[in-house]
Amino acid sequence: MRKRSAFVYSSMIIGFLIFFLSASYIYNAYKSDRVRVIDRLHFNASFVDLWLTKSFYDSSLVLEDMVADLSFSGLHSADNNPKDYQRELYYLREKEEALPNATSAFIINQDCLLTHSKAFINIDLSQREYCRVLKGHPEKTTVVTLPFTDLAERNVVVQGHKITNESNDFLGMVGISTNLTFFNSTISQLDLPSSIGIAILSSNLKLLSSVPKGNERIGKRINVAKIKPEVLEALYQHGEVVFNSDIYNDGNIDTIYARKIKDLPFIIVVTKQQDYLRTMVSVSLLTIVGCFFVIIGLLLFNLHYVKRTKEQKEKYSELAYYDYLTGVNNRRSFDLKASQVLATYRRQRKPFSIIMCDIDNFKEYNDQYGHEVGDIMITAFAEACLNNLRDSDILGRFGGDEFVILVPEQNGTQALVVAKKLQEVVREISVLIDDTELTMTCSMGVSTITDPKMTIQELLGIADNRLYEAKESGRNCVRCDSKTNCTDNYLHL
Repeated sequence: MRKRSAFVYSSMIIGFLIFFLSASYIYNAYKSDRVRVIDRLHFNASFVDLWLTKSFYDSSLVLEDMVADLSFSGLHSADNNPKDYQRELYYLREKEEALPNATSAFIINQDCLLTHSKAFINIDLSQREYCRVLKGHPEKTTVVTLPFTDLAERNVVVQGHKITNESNDFLGMVGISTNLTFFNSTISQLDLPSSIGIAILSSNLKLLSSVPKGNERIGKRINVAKIKPEVLEALYQHGEVVFNSDIYNDGNIDTIYARKIKDLPFIIVVTKQQDYLRTMVSVSLLTIVGCFFVIIGLLLFNLHYVKRTKEQKEKYSELAYYDYLTGVNNRRSFDLKASQVLATYRRQRKPFSIIMCDIDNFKEYNDQYGHEVGDIMITAFAEACLNNLRDSDILGRFGGDEFVILVPEQNGTQALVVAKKLQEVVREISVLIDDTELTMTCSMGVSTITDPKMTIQELLGIADNRLYEAKESGRNCVRCDSKTNCTDNYLHL
């Protein structure tokens, strides 16, 4: 009897010990998994934060350049100086096409009247947020607005840069509008599992993007009924918050990480669906016989998790450094590689050249055949260049149909030969669209480094000026920097 009681008691003790260890393991595993989930949500949010910040930073630099250019030459009206006015409209369209996030570029005057736009003119915009902010706050020079419906009935946000005189008086604003579809079309390029969602909100909680989850209409204010007031308070006070909620109204609880983007009126929301079934299976397997299999399962899960995390990190890295349409270097990647070539030049004095390329009349193709055909032509152009460049040459896409090529260890004359060869190749490109054969030509500008003190930005500026001169000379030609030993300054092919 005593032996039986001892066996029962010892079994109960072992059972309680196993239960305690199992409960402790599940609790610690849950905490560990939650930390991993939150780290992953942080990583996803950081990538989107970097992309948005970089996009609006680049457009801010373009707006700053536009303000400087327009302030230097002064603004003109269609009535008083139609020729210069048309040149300014062309300048706006050129900048608009260079920015991937630009839907339209426009200018307002000191009375907040719309003076330069491709669709509207002389519209009073004094009630718009960008006009009220820049005109009413002398200390502010830039603004990014909350989403609103523009004159063309599109849901947009506007980024603007103030035009002032020497006394800092408000003379107007140069602005670009970004259609809310830009956010969704870019984020949708990510291959996200169904359990993970990414959304972008404005600071007043209007939905700008939601992939792959969510069925709310873009531009609509989200329903915050299921979000506790203290969660929103923590977000606005601390800039970030983690909480749990059935935010998608699908019966599943998600772990949610929300972060405000510094200096921009946007909020990033990243979600991960909680999987309670996995916890239940783990509990049922936490027995003496099943402990070994649980350990093996966790090891396999961790290996799979690390592999998926690595693959996703590589995917994010590719999106951060390479153009999503053509696969060539984007502006960030090109600048990094060009800096390395410049450092080599300063050590070894081996010259290099930069070729700026632009497809002739590309906007007409877009307008006539649509953006899908335009994308096909851009891709064909990039493939043709890659197939005819050296492995050491660096091809990058700066946006729209603007490409740049860095050719190491090539002086101006050698770079001209490369440009001539590429133009011949581009002229042979044929794209068949609905029984219509489309061909293309391109204009090019070449610059070559001549001084170790020169920077990549200076070389890009020279090449861009030469490209502009090539366009002014009738397109389908190359224009070289006259300071280099480029033997054929104007070259028509």
